[in-house]
Amino acid sequence: MRDLEEKTYQYTVLGIGLIKSLEKEFPELLSSELKKSIGAVSTKYMDAFDSKENADFAGKLRESHTNAKKSLELLNSMGDIPNQILNEQRKKLIKETIEIVDQLDTIIQKLIY
Repeated sequence: MRDLEEKTYQYTVLGIGLIKSLEKEFPELLSSELKKSIGAVSTKYMDAFDSKENADFAGKLRESHTNAKKSLELLNSMGDIPNQILNEQRKKLIKETIEIVDQLDTIIQKLIY
């Protein structure tokens, strides 16, 4: 599970980098929700490990999962970016999001709470 923690952190860093670039070059492509959802994937996942109760742990993992799914939806709805480098970053984020969602799906299926 710690590997997923690193993966979600790196995902958030890459996502924030893309968002910052889009803010400068293509602000019309950004959704205010994208920044929140990308950031929350990692923070909610890490918050889960600080939980004192199993129900809180499970809830935080589900919040991370929900934010990852929302990020995927927003990245897909953005469409192609008219900048090859930024578009490649978007595609990489989509791929990473799918992997994170799949891993969280597996974990959440095993939760009791």
